Amino acid sequence: MPYETVPINITGPSYQDRSKPLSYQRTLDLYPEIVEQGKDQFVLKSFPGQALISTVTAGDDRGSYQMLEIAYRVVGNTLYEVSNLGVHTNRGTIPGTERCIFADDGINLFIVANGIVTQYDSSTTTVSTVTDSNISGAQSVDYINNIFIYTKPTLTVFSNVGDGSAANGLNAVGSELNPDDTVRDYVFDQTIYRFGTRSCPNWWNSGIGNPPVARIEGQTINVGLAAKHSIAHNRQFIYWLGHDLQVYRARSGQEIPISDTAMAAQIQSYDRVDDAFGYTFTLDSKEMYLLSFPSEGKTWCLVEDLDDKGWFELSGGIKDSVYNAGSILNVYKRLYVGHKSNGKWLKLDFDRYDLDGQAWRRRRILGTINGETLNSRFKGKRVQMKRMEFILESGTGLVSGQGDNPRIMVEASYDGGHTWGPKSWVRIGRQGQFIRAEWWNLQKFYNMVVRLTTSDPVALNIYSAAIDLRLAGR
Repeated sequence: MPYETVPINITGPSYQDRSKPLSYQRTLDLYPEIVEQGKDQFVLKSFPGQALISTVTAGDDRGSYQMLEIAYRVVGNTLYEVSNLGVHTNRGTIPGTERCIFADDGINLFIVANGIVTQYDSSTTTVSTVTDSNISGAQSVDYINNIFIYTKPTLTVFSNVGDGSAANGLNAVGSELNPDDTVRDYVFDQTIYRFGTRSCPNWWNSGIGNPPVARIEGQTINVGLAAKHSIAHNRQFIYWLGHDLQVYRARSGQEIPISDTAMAAQIQSYDRVDDAFGYTFTLDSKEMYLLSFPSEGKTWCLVEDLDDKGWFELSGGIKDSVYNAGSILNVYKRLYVGHKSNGKWLKLDFDRYDLDGQAWRRRRILGTINGETLNSRFKGKRVQMKRMEFILESGTGLVSGQGDNPRIMVEASYDGGHTWGPKSWVRIGRQGQFIRAEWWNLQKFYNMVVRLTTSDPVALNIYSAAIDLRLAGR
């Protein structure tokens, strides 16, 4: 029986079911994109690498923030103002070791960590500790209509108007609706999301009474907050990790789960999630949400437009490890990364395919290939393949060094991804050499999973594939 060529889709999100033979897809350091006018509408593109801008004394990156288009970051115990050239100016000491939560009024930047509230006054470039007993001990801060909001486990305290360093003890509210402790108050779209351990009633700044806030009737979200640093927002949505370990997003007080079943199952298997942190950012005109689990060594990222089909993973090198970003910040018309531990200030660069000189592995594990996915008349039957061609951007080799003759490592599994066969290497073309990326493999199977991997510092943009096969009988 002659071979026939069948086109197949090899792109897609990360989706790893508990049962590997059912589904074992993975997209690592590549991001999915819909190309409306392209031949292949759903493609995978290389996530940008990193280029060094500057560095300071090594220490944990505890968060970054922009106030009036000026960048600030906390590294170790130091607050830095960072210029558009990457020059770091020491502005003072931030006590504690926890990640920081920031809020500002355009002049004063308030920073909360380890129950200590610190104020940076940009008009005098001075740092001081807030000592008001109604505020000290807060676990988060936010800002709405010239009032700062401080969260304590049993109370939300509202500062005096125009003065984030002082508060009247009467300007506070408790949980009121549900008995769970309040974890963090977060302002989005003029709504105060009062996240508790198992619920989130929504409030608004009514301007009446002490404090001048009121609950929005009918807008209680019955999902709490599992990690107070997982919250982030963009123009459209607020995102967070729910107490049920699903990822949610909301708008106008209405939430929807955005993690798929397989991803939620993975998160539920983690030993620790309370230290997870999230950031939103815009990359290549796409809104994204990053959720990192440092204790678990895992980083997930979502392309917003693709909903729960937009998840992919980021790593910190050539092994499975957490992405190296302690913070991500859009400022000065660039996207910056604060390295999680070594003090480096880096920019994301689409012309780089490594992490500041460190090798970086990109990988795509295809969904299961079998007779049914290839052609309905092959359903349930054993097939034999001869060749598989990967439709991707070729001719991307470098002039010299690693990547001058870039290749993809191809492996196959016939037991649902539990074990992998011998490695094969497929060339994708020296610079300007536009060749066909073909993998020859005379193999019979009922189900096959294919894994593509490269650490060559060149572009890897994957579009689709085709496979030559025929029926193989029993």
